[in-house]
Amino acid sequence: MKEGEEVVVVKGASHVLFATGRVPNTERLNVGAAGVELDEKGYVVTDEFLRTSATSIYAIGDVKGPPAFTHVSYDDFRVLRSALLEKKGKDQGSRMSIAERNVPYVVYTDPQFGHVGLHEYEAREKFPDKKILTAQMPMSYVARALETDESRGAMKAVVDGETGLILGFSCLGAEGGELMSVVQTAMMGNLPYQKLQDAVFAHPTFAESLNNLWGFLK
Repeated sequence: MKEGEEVVVVKGASHVLFATGRVPNTERLNVGAAGVELDEKGYVVTDEFLRTSATSIYAIGDVKGPPAFTHVSYDDFRVLRSALLEKKGKDQGSRMSIAERNVPYVVYTDPQFGHVGLHEYEAREKFPDKKILTAQMPMSYVARALETDESRGAMKAVVDGETGLILGFSCLGAEGGELMSVVQTAMMGNLPYQKLQDAVFAHPTFAESLNNLWGFLK
């Protein structure tokens, strides 16, 4: 060990997974011969319509860089279909694109972790002049979580205090990904948090907790 190196000690574990990440194997493609530009990490550079620097070549999926999710690749397909087939001949503003795409993700740990939108620090950095509010609630306050004996974790929402629009949501808990998807739908429809707060959700469901979360806004 060298002087100044950091040591991580893990106690009570039988296995440790150290993930170093992935790199694209685009060096095998000889993309320079086709005029396709790569970034400094080897990913294919595209515009918001997934067109590369060679205007007749498009790139979708992991080869164009993170986030490397299956649902991102599927949405890339829809953007590409729009660019090549559905919107041909129409104005650029009507075409699907990846600009400002709000990508959710779920980590299937026990319990699940689901997230969509901005984390609190990202919202404060992106909107320094906005009144940013947050609401946090433990899963032990969720009736369905108690009934299923799955009360570990918590949820957190980030809200624009002036408009009530939801900027981000995270849930570490049972069915965290499903709860996140409910909030994501509200975000897609530009619904303020009050619509979830006042919604009539079936009882007993995890979604029912979205009536109560907003009471913790501060």
